[in-house]
Amino acid sequence: MKEYFLGIFRPDEREIAPFNGARTLGFFMLIYGHMYRTVYTFIPDIDPYLRNFLNNGSVCLDLFFPLSGFLIASPLFAELESKGTINWKFFYLKRSLRIFPPFYIFLILQYFIFIPIILKSTPPEFASQIEAAKSKIWFDFLYLSDYFKGTMFHGWSLSLEEQFYIAFPIFLLVIFRYVPKRFRLGFLIILTAIPLIYRAIFMYTVILKTSGSTSVDLYNANIYYPFHGHIDSVLYGIIFAYIFNFHKSWVEKALQLGPWANYLHAGLWIGLLTYTALVDEFKMGFHQIIRFPSFALLWIGIFILSMRKGDPIGKFLSWKGFSPFAKLSYCAYIIHIVVMTPLSRRLLFADKKLEQHEFLLYTIPVGLAVFFFAYFYHLITEKPFTILKDKLIAKYKVKMTSQVFSEQLQKVSQS
Repeated sequence: MKEYFLGIFRPDEREIAPFNGARTLGFFMLIYGHMYRTVYTFIPDIDPYLRNFLNNGSVCLDLFFPLSGFLIASPLFAELESKGTINWKFFYLKRSLRIFPPFYIFLILQYFIFIPIILKSTPPEFASQIEAAKSKIWFDFLYLSDYFKGTMFHGWSLSLEEQFYIAFPIFLLVIFRYVPKRFRLGFLIILTAIPLIYRAIFMYTVILKTSGSTSVDLYNANIYYPFHGHIDSVLYGIIFAYIFNFHKSWVEKALQLGPWANYLHAGLWIGLLTYTALVDEFKMGFHQIIRFPSFALLWIGIFILSMRKGDPIGKFLSWKGFSPFAKLSYCAYIIHIVVMTPLSRRLLFADKKLEQHEFLLYTIPVGLAVFFFAYFYHLITEKPFTILKDKLIAKYKVKMTSQVFSEQLQKVSQS
């Protein structure tokens, strides 16, 4: 019983320690980004650089997507290499036990509890719109909300990832394993060009011929949200996984870079934060074409450099205190809008005046509050199924993702 409640606070040696810190920081970026977007109309005179920075909190998705691609692809590549195939049934079972319970329980709570509560305090002229929108919950249930707007504000990203989980094993079995090994890396790189080319064509033939909110709506609906417009962020994580598994000498060289790499690592962080402050996410142009690969590659560079022994930033990201936050990140992501919105509005408008510095001031307390509720949500909706998943892994002697990664990292270190 003690392990059930406190196990999440114990670091696992098989964990990818620096990734825990990166994932935690990414979540707090999500908090200040969404906290600003829920009230931005009340502060039109915000400093433009701060506005860009807060809006670009969404770059956390280009951390989560390549990380997801890497963590999913690594064990599947290893299995395909050793067995010539993959146990796709077991893969889907594991992902279902990991993902479905927290997601579908939240949708049920949202439909029968959260939305009715909102309707009670909503003016009649808006209540009918909310009531009509309830039927769109099916787009969330079917993981189609990246194409058809559902009832979850952030459901599009969960839909995109689930589509990736479904498609990637099929891709490996039907296409990738028949590609000659000497061409596989190049084949994956070519795939990243498809969404890039699509974004360029759509941007210059459709979006740039419009302006204002119309262009933003077109960008969100046709580039930012849908699978085909944003999947290259995941693909770069898959390429990272392939290199990590089959080009260990390249990784070894990166991990053995001298002390000057500490400055390179710091430079990547400075570059990322500077980029977010200087670039307006919703000013249509070339930026929207290269945004996803730019941030995905920046994050992957940070992942690699943070794994170096003695790297100062890597040591910080490997702090054991980040481990429970990383483990709770999925449940926290699912519920964060429900917790964040009422709490942040109460804090931001406590003195009846919204100050622009308050977004950064309240990011940490609001984020911690989300994680507090996520812990209990995890115990109810995720932990029981995680135990079942681990039992299946032990029964069928299948290696966990973190174990595969640890073994590959050890091979690199010893080579």
